[in-house]
Amino acid sequence: MSLILLALAGIGAIAVLRFAYFLYQFLSFHLLIPSEPLKKYKRANTTAYALVTGSSAGIGLGIAQELVRQGFGVILLGHLPDELASAASTLQQIAPRAQIRTLVLNARTATPAELESALQPLTSTLRITILVNNVGGNPIHHGRHGAVATPAFRPHATYSAADVDAVIDMNARFMARLTALLLPHLSKPPAPGSGERSLVLTLSSGAHIGVPWLVMYGATKAFNRALGVGLARELAADPATAHVDSLVVVPGEVRTQGNCRDLPAGSPSWDRFGREIVRKADGAVSRGWREMHPFWWHGVEDVLARTVSEAVRSKGVTEQLARKKRAWDEVYEKEK
Repeated sequence: MSLILLALAGIGAIAVLRFAYFLYQFLSFHLLIPSEPLKKYKRANTTAYALVTGSSAGIGLGIAQELVRQGFGVILLGHLPDELASAASTLQQIAPRAQIRTLVLNARTATPAELESALQPLTSTLRITILVNNVGGNPIHHGRHGAVATPAFRPHATYSAADVDAVIDMNARFMARLTALLLPHLSKPPAPGSGERSLVLTLSSGAHIGVPWLVMYGATKAFNRALGVGLARELAADPATAHVDSLVVVPGEVRTQGNCRDLPAGSPSWDRFGREIVRKADGAVSRGWREMHPFWWHGVEDVLARTVSEAVRSKGVTEQLARKKRAWDEVYEKEK
């Protein structure tokens, strides 16, 4: 009996220590913010640029706003020239001396040749040290039946082959191609002893766990997560690329123009979330993490989702998505 009690006490002590360590990591990550975020990704004698995809609005624009505040030049990539021009004007108001460029490319339709051609003049004249793979969405609910939109949330069986390809092209294929093309530039050797590094930030989503009525979207977000984590391990294993960091960002619910209905109370706005990403990336990289939840409650949700049984997890995910589906179905009915 004494051995059993001793074993149980040991298990309890390990559990307590593990929770204490998790709590320390959680609190220090969210509370200890560097005074100059992303400093090691700057360059001493030239402007360091960040290429941010999907940056004309939403989280991408929020990231770009904080980057210019921190002294980076920014290349805004999107497919709508007017929106990009407006975003660039916004950044210039925030940081009048910031170096802002725009790059018009459609993530769903850009060919490898078009992408390579668009990058060449940038990589030959600018020092890009940060790539933010942010572009993404659920592009299949606009105009499938002429002028009438289809529901944003719908069963996978209703997707056409073109719908499937549109989601993959926008959320996965463009990101993978862009990263492969830009890595040789990001991997250029830093000045000896400078401690300078480069960074690939890849946005996934809490939907990577698998969500109903957005099956393809969740699947591509799982791809994004695997790409970023695998890349981090690959880069670290080679001395020639060990100075390039790869970090996955896992958002939960964030209030944006395209995600604005039936959000949980307290969901962060797009600009706040973008700011949190920039301010907390250093903390995640220094801890050796491959992914981070910049907003504290999203991290709690992730722990809870991994702790409960599949039955409980499925019930919670399905109920949450069903509420959002009903909210967006009402919009669809009004617009028909």
